[in-house]
Amino acid sequence: MRHDSSIVAFQQKRGGDSAAFFVPFLTSDMILLDAGCGPGTITAALAGIVGTAVGVDIEPKAIAAANQLAARTGLTNVTFVEADLTALPFEDETFDAVFFHAVLYHQSEAMLTRTLAEARRVLKPGGLVATRDADVGGNVLHPELDGVCLALDLWQRWYEHDDAEALRFGRRQGAILRTNNFTPVWAGASYVNHSADAASRSDAVADARRSLLGLGPQLVGKGLATDDEIRTALAGWEAWGRDPDAVYFRCRCECVARKD
Repeated sequence: MRHDSSIVAFQQKRGGDSAAFFVPFLTSDMILLDAGCGPGTITAALAGIVGTAVGVDIEPKAIAAANQLAARTGLTNVTFVEADLTALPFEDETFDAVFFHAVLYHQSEAMLTRTLAEARRVLKPGGLVATRDADVGGNVLHPELDGVCLALDLWQRWYEHDDAEALRFGRRQGAILRTNNFTPVWAGASYVNHSADAASRSDAVADARRSLLGLGPQLVGKGLATDDEIRTALAGWEAWGRDPDAVYFRCRCECVARKD
């Protein structure tokens, strides 16, 4: 999976909001793994619900940020570990629950299969896996300015998602989990709102600008975009942000499944 810090702000994980659908399935005696925890905001939120929370991420900077968060908040029941999701450093049947947020969508088919096999290995019998991931086909955008649509396409190019099946990953989570030997027990969807008010729209434009400026040279260098496309995308977001009725809701599909 391609990863770059410049895109993190635009795809910021929102702590408890991102895991709200999973909360009714959790209890205070559970040991939970947040797989691909990033800066630890979701892990920290879940630590207040379960007995023990462990966050893992392959990025050293993400783990450093997560440890800083734990220190600031005084959390004592959470641990962060640098690890590859396809080779977790845990014994079989360690966890009662495994959570994936904005992780599986970015993996190749082979990596996805290995990741879910590892999740199944470290889950206890009857344990739960929960996923929340993108479905570009469910996004709501208005007005559909060419520059903004181009910007969204540029991010998909970065993640090498160029077919309809990949762009509609979220709605296929249940089928994917079933194929990988889990039994889905619940499915739903929610939206990340980037346009609730003027401040939200301003933040969305600023985040998009940072991401495009950060990724732009790499996109151009890899032949995935041109300088003109980057400029057009930036102008599109600026125009979108000036529209008081502009909306951008990013779809997130959600699924909970059990290891039988």
